[in-house]
Amino acid sequence: MSRSTLDLIHWIDQWQSCSVLVLGDAILDRYMNGSSDRLCRDAPAPVINIYQCQDLPGGAANTAANIASLGGKVALLSVIGRDPEGESLRIALEQRGVSTEHVLQSDRATLAKQRVVAGSQILVRLDQGTATDLPPDLEQQVIDRLINQYSRYDAIIVSDYSAGILSDRIISTLSELQSQHRCKLVIDSRRLEKYRSLKPTVVKPNYDEATALLNLPKQIQSRVDQIVPHRQALSEQTGASIVAVTLDTEGAIVFESNHPAIRTATRPAPSNQTSGAGDTYISAFTLALAANASTEDAATLAATATNLVVQQPGTTSCNVEGLRQALIDDAQFNKIIIDQSDLATSIRSYRLAGQRIVFTNGCFDILHPGHVAYLTQAKALGDVLIVGVNTDESIQRLKGKNRPVNPLCDRLTVLAALHCIDHVVPFAEPTPHNLIQIICPNVYVKGGDYRRETLPEANLVEELGGIVKILPYVENRSTTRLIHQIRALQL
Repeated sequence: MSRSTLDLIHWIDQWQSCSVLVLGDAILDRYMNGSSDRLCRDAPAPVINIYQCQDLPGGAANTAANIASLGGKVALLSVIGRDPEGESLRIALEQRGVSTEHVLQSDRATLAKQRVVAGSQILVRLDQGTATDLPPDLEQQVIDRLINQYSRYDAIIVSDYSAGILSDRIISTLSELQSQHRCKLVIDSRRLEKYRSLKPTVVKPNYDEATALLNLPKQIQSRVDQIVPHRQALSEQTGASIVAVTLDTEGAIVFESNHPAIRTATRPAPSNQTSGAGDTYISAFTLALAANASTEDAATLAATATNLVVQQPGTTSCNVEGLRQALIDDAQFNKIIIDQSDLATSIRSYRLAGQRIVFTNGCFDILHPGHVAYLTQAKALGDVLIVGVNTDESIQRLKGKNRPVNPLCDRLTVLAALHCIDHVVPFAEPTPHNLIQIICPNVYVKGGDYRRETLPEANLVEELGGIVKILPYVENRSTTRLIHQIRALQL
C-alpha cells in the first residue's frame, strides 16, 4: 500500500476523535418502493403496489448521519414538528447513532420529501412541511443552543436548504461566535452570499449554485473548464478559504488560496442514486479538515466517500469501514500501470516531491518467501519501489513454452497486494531498458544470483545517475525449485 493511502487511512483513524455540530434544515426522505403492471381506470396514471417504505434522514439530518457513519462524533441542531414525519425522522436519526438532544420540536410541520418509486424509476416526489422563518421564540431557542454548544466542537457544518432554520439573526449569531471562538466553519447553502462576512473555512456550491453566483450560463459538458477561470470570483463572493465545487459527472474541483486547483473524479451513477451525495461529500471533507488533513487529502477522501454512496439507491450515508476498504482497493488497482505514459506522469510527481525511486524487474511467476524478502529489502533502499514484470510472451522466450505458470494478470495482481510495492509495470522487451529510461531510478536492484558485470542494464542506470545494488540471494527459495517439487508430487 502506498504512503499516500496510508496517510488517508490515518486521517480516517484521527477523525474518529473529532466532533462536529450540524446546524440546518432536517428533512425526512421517504421512499415508497413498489411495482406497476396496470393503469388507473379513472386517469392515465400507473397504479403502484407499494411493497416497501423507507424513512431516511435527509438534508442536515443526512449530513449528521454521514458524520456518524464515518466514525465522527456529531450533534444535530434543528427543528422538526410534533407529527408522524417528525417522529419517523427522530427514529431514523437515533438508529444511525445521531443524538436528537438538540433537535427541537414545535408545531411546525416536519419537512418531508416522499418519493414514489417503481422499479428504479422515481415517478413522483411529494414535498411537505413548513419552510417559513422560525417564530421569534423558537428562533431564540436555536440561538441559545448554538451559543451554549459552539465552542465544544472541532467543526461546524451549516446545512442550509432555505427552509427557515438559518434566519438572519442565527447567521449573525454565527458571525459573533466565530469572532470569539474561531473553528472550522463549513457552509453548504443555496445562498452562499449571505455567509460571506463569516469568512468560512469551506463552502460547497454545486454546479447550479456556482453558475448562479457567477452569473454564468449552464452547460452540460466541460464544466470544469467553465468554472476554473472564475476561482478568484468564487473566493471573493463567498469569503471562503476553500471552495469545493461539485460538478455531477465531472466530479469536483477544489480551490484553495495560493494553491493549484485540485480535481477529483467520480464514477457514473443514475441520477436517482445521487440524492444526498453532496451531504456525504461535505461530511467527509469536514471530518478530514477537523483531523488536520491537507485540503488535497480531504478532497480525495470526500470524493471516495461520495463515489461509494452514489452506487447505492436512495439517500444514504457512507460507512467508515466501506471507505477504508475502498481506499485499499483503489490503491491496489492504481498500483498496476499498463500505459507507460501514465508511468511517466507518476514519476514526475515523485520527482517533484523529492522521493528516491527504486526499480527492479523479473518474472515473479510463483511468488515465494524469497521474493517477499528481496522486495522488502529493495523498498528499504528508497521511498518508492517500482517493479517491472515480464509479459507471458517474454517469459516463454526466456524460460520455454511451459512457462509462465501464472499469467501476467495474476502475477500483477499478487505483486500489487504487497505493501512494499508502489507500482507494477509489465514489459515485453528482452531487457527493461525502456522502463529504466522512463523511470531514471536512483537505485536499480537485482538479486544475489546476478553480478554487476553481467547485467546489461547496469551501464544505462549509471549513465542516468543511478546506482546498481545487488541484494543477498535467499537460499533454497526459487520458482524453478517449487515447480520441480510440485511435479515430483504428481509422479
